[in-house]
This record gives sequence, C-alpha cells and structure tokens, in this order.
Amino acid sequence: MSLSKLPEGFDDKAPAADDGKAMGLNAVRGGLLFFWAAWTGIVVITNLTDALKTLAILPDSWPVASGNYALLVKVTAIYQTPSWLTALFFCGIILWEAAATILYCRAALNHRRGAGTEMPAVAQAFGVSLGLWMAFMIADEALVAYRIENTHRSIFMAQLLTLLAIWLLRGDRSRP
Repeated sequence: MSLSKLPEGFDDKAPAADDGKAMGLNAVRGGLLFFWAAWTGIVVITNLTDALKTLAILPDSWPVASGNYALLVKVTAIYQTPSWLTALFFCGIILWEAAATILYCRAALNHRRGAGTEMPAVAQAFGVSLGLWMAFMIADEALVAYRIENTHRSIFMAQLLTLLAIWLLRGDRSRP
C-alpha cells in the first residue's frame, strides 16, 4: 500500500448533501476546527500583548496579556538563562503559535468550502500545534516545571482527542 493513499474506507470525500446525519457530523467537525483556530488566535494575541508590555510599548495597565513571559522567566531561572535567550524563546513560541493559528484557519476554511483538501490541512494544523505542546512538555521536564506540565499535557490531550474526533466523525458510510 502506498503511503500517499489512505486505507480503504478512509477517503476524504465530503458526505452527500442529502444525508442529514453526515451534515450534522460535518458541522461538528467544522466547529472543532474553528474552535482551535479561535483559541490559538487568542493565545497569540495575549502573548503578543504580553511581549509588548514587557517591551514597554503597551502600558503595564493594559488589561489583556497572558503573563506567560514572566512565567517563562521564572521557569528558565533554574539554569540562569540570559534574558536575551528567554526573550528569543518567547518570540519563537509566539511564531510557532501563529503558524498553528494560520494552519487551523486554513483547515477550517477548507472544510467550510468543501475543498476536498481538508484532512491534509487538518493534519498539518494539528501536527504543528501538537508539536508545540510536546516541546513544552519536554521543556517542563528539563526545567523541572512540573506544576505547569499538567496544563500543557491537558491541552495536548484535548487537541489529540479533537483530531481523533474529526477523523472518526467524517461521515464516511463505507467505514465499518
């Protein structure tokens, strides 16, 4: 079997328009994709505003900010990490989150359009996002940041479960 082909019964064909159950499942799948696009977008915005507050571009009184930069400074202090490196890590995290957001938006829009390219786009979006949470869990272990690891693990599991749900709710009637 070619790696580029999905196993029998796992094609990515859109459900028939007259199949109400399949249409409902399709709506759930689309809703899940839009949820993760919105959630990761909000994470990017709150981390960006946090960075702008740290750089004194936004005032300290600015109400919307994640506080994640201060948390990163605290957890990397175990190794006396230079401030420039912590700032670089935070910038990389924001860029990684932004990439996931863009990919989730693309997958959600492909789904809405019925473009027939949904599953590869879904796999890319979840692959990038799950990679971030795996990197966070590895960093949590390396930095002995066990208290925040549970949060990272929970988000990782929620995204993995969502990916599984999207795959299983495809409405493919040929699947057993």
